[in-house]
Amino acid sequence: MARTKEIAGPNGSQTVALSAEENAACDAEEKLWADSAPARAAEEVQINRRAAYQAESDPLFFEEQTGEVAAGTWAAKRSEIKERFPK
Repeated sequence: MARTKEIAGPNGSQTVALSAEENAACDAEEKLWADSAPARAAEEVQINRRAAYQAESDPLFFEEQTGEVAAGTWAAKRSEIKERFPK
């Protein structure tokens, strides 16, 4: 598929084909985006896990330490979060 761009001029805009250099730049950008997909996915997992740990499991850690909840509650919650946001 040929790539095009809109160019504004005094008589309105017109569509022109991209140059070879512009096509090469687009190809390189698309490859970089595709190649970085696993890293973006891993980062999203880390962000989601961190938020869930802070909101859900961190309070349980301290409650477990003081005996307010049963032993193993904190570890179970961490495991549940890891299953919810797998790597």
